[in-house]
Amino acid sequence: MPDTTDPFRSQVFYIEFEPYFKGAVLKVSGLSYEREVKQISQSVKDGKIIFCQLPGKYKPGTITITKAVTADKGLWDWRQKVTEVQNMGDVRVNGSITVYDTSNGNATLVWNVLKAWPSQIKGPTINISADVAEEEIELCYEELMQVEG
Repeated sequence: MPDTTDPFRSQVFYIEFEPYFKGAVLKVSGLSYEREVKQISQSVKDGKIIFCQLPGKYKPGTITITKAVTADKGLWDWRQKVTEVQNMGDVRVNGSITVYDTSNGNATLVWNVLKAWPSQIKGPTINISADVAEEEIELCYEELMQVEG
């Protein structure tokens, strides 16, 4: 029988960006790795023009993390520190985003995020009918790598 394990059915996401925050989150978006595409044209022997596409510069992305509001102010403190320091190296941290399988507790997918820093944080919309108050933080990073869980 084929293996039908679907890591996204687990719906348990955990992030670690120590010393600022580690814990479960509701949603992560923007996990991307992109290279610019350079298009060049060349003339071949018979005068015909051909077009080639070559890899250009790496373009890091921005990760958006949505989490429930708690008493933990670590992400807010991290964002505040970004506005106060002169050397961005002082606030960049390495972290990880992990997807866990709820049936056995094993990590199924892991992304390592290198040299991340918070570019924006959004507090919750105050809404009495909401099930949970959510906040978002956007993290810029220099490198993203998917590794085995």
